[in-house]
Amino acid sequence: MSEIERVLNAKEKKVKKNFLSKINLLIKNSLNKIFKNYYQFKRFNKKKKTFQGWGLITTDTVPPWKNQDNEENIFFNKTNENLKDLTDKKNFRLTQFEYEGANYQKIIHELSWRHYIVFNSVLLASKNTSQKEVNLAECGVCDGLTIYFALKACELLNIDKKIYLYDAWENLENDNLRFKYDYLNIDITKKNLENFGNNLIFNKGLIPSVFQKSENPTQINWLHIDLNSSEATQSSLEFFFDKLVSGGVILFDDYGGFINTRKTVDKFFKSKNGHFTNYPTGQGIFIKK
Repeated sequence: MSEIERVLNAKEKKVKKNFLSKINLLIKNSLNKIFKNYYQFKRFNKKKKTFQGWGLITTDTVPPWKNQDNEENIFFNKTNENLKDLTDKKNFRLTQFEYEGANYQKIIHELSWRHYIVFNSVLLASKNTSQKEVNLAECGVCDGLTIYFALKACELLNIDKKIYLYDAWENLENDNLRFKYDYLNIDITKKNLENFGNNLIFNKGLIPSVFQKSENPTQINWLHIDLNSSEATQSSLEFFFDKLVSGGVILFDDYGGFINTRKTVDKFFKSKNGHFTNYPTGQGIFIKK
């Protein structure tokens, strides 16, 4: 073998050795990562879960409604538990979940964080505006599940209220929406909310045309938008924003789950005076200054 061949062979062996070393290191690092993730997963699964639902899992923190030293949390927890019983007995119908084998106790439990934010956003709006009477509005009412918790917050504060509700309550198959909503019925919603008195104003129709033929508030303290539509969300913001008093709250249900809605909301509030917060539930809250 010539000197040149010996040099080439030595270089080839060195290249192969370096290559194998890199492969071994890569395999070692990958296995370490896999085993680390595996043991972290096992360790996590061994922990007692304090809450699981709506895409959230907690293990080390106790849900606030379990705090028995806080009057508002105690009231929310009782409201939540009572609603479970109402849905089980069909005294509060959830038409969007009426399928064979539906576990209403589990459904309501998994929505607890969502409803806790609804409940507290009304408390916040009411305390911020310091008025004896508050006006609440909701665009996208469905069966009345969200407004139920808003009304219970008003009940806790023992304040006068007027509620303006807007929904098509009909099949929206021809609209550019993710769902048809063909299960909705305004009479079912009215029945669900009948115990809250005569301060509820039901405005049936499509947004934004419904605004032109409805009984509308001149000012509002709290607005909830759950429309799964960026266009309808935009129309609702344009119609209600100037009616929202200083310290008032707008709560969005779809902010984290619908990209177009998020872009619409971000663009709308870019030049507005207030503060916006996004929550792990996908909800977002704007507080007007």
